[in-house]
Amino acid sequence: MPENGLAPSQVYPAGRNFDEVLREGTARRMAGLHIGRDTPVASLGSCFADEFARHMIEKRFNYVVTEPSLFPGSADWGHVYTIPGFRQIVSYSTVDDFPIPLERGSKGWFDPLREWRSGYFATPDEAREKIVKHRAASRRAFAETAVLIFTMGQNEAWVEPRSGLLWARRPVNPEGFEVRTFSFEENVALLKDALARLRELNPRLDVLLTVSPVASMATFTDNEIITHSFAAKCLLRTVAEEITRTVPRVWYFPSFEMALAYNTATQMSDNRHVKNQRIDQIFEMLDDTLVR
Repeated sequence: MPENGLAPSQVYPAGRNFDEVLREGTARRMAGLHIGRDTPVASLGSCFADEFARHMIEKRFNYVVTEPSLFPGSADWGHVYTIPGFRQIVSYSTVDDFPIPLERGSKGWFDPLREWRSGYFATPDEAREKIVKHRAASRRAFAETAVLIFTMGQNEAWVEPRSGLLWARRPVNPEGFEVRTFSFEENVALLKDALARLRELNPRLDVLLTVSPVASMATFTDNEIITHSFAAKCLLRTVAEEITRTVPRVWYFPSFEMALAYNTATQMSDNRHVKNQRIDQIFEMLDDTLVR
């Protein structure tokens, strides 16, 4: 629409123009960030972060790995779903006297700050020894990389109120814990703090943020997962926008939009308006739930 002073990437793309328009806009948005074959790259985050790791490894990029893990990743963090969880990992990787909580389950002792996939141990001493080694490997991963990719996925977590620590899984005994969702302001502040800590450790660090398009599997804080999951995704996407606007050398990659906005099963060929069949289904749902 040149008559309105708009570039092609500023007008919503119809049909097959979606990828072309998004590619053009993304290239301009990410100007200044470059990942070459020799650039050290690390990643962590939700399950969709595994896809970034696999891609980097399969394409033989210089993907940083400092310890083995069940999932592809730079260290044995497991899946890291939330911004507060990410900030906690950064803290235990950079603070020497960060607490080492332990829990005991049916399979043995484990690190509650990581997913169950990080393993079980026969004794508390063995668990502490492995946790200390993991935290050293985590610190090396952050220190050695030039680009860190963080995929945000969820916005609720189990919190131990007395210590403020976030459990990466449901506690064995949830009594005394609370499930929290985090505000926009909390997420922004915690992400800024995490990035500042990382750049004290590694001043050259560039950061690429993404939002996972994979819906949350369950929620402990609402009575219905679908809208709760989308509310979290929208909040995380807004946090990413604020961080990229206010923190230098942080970029955003639109994997969330690429997965969800190009939806020919729901949208008409203009890629914006909803098909009549789906409109009918929406109002059938409205009648089923509201009309008595």
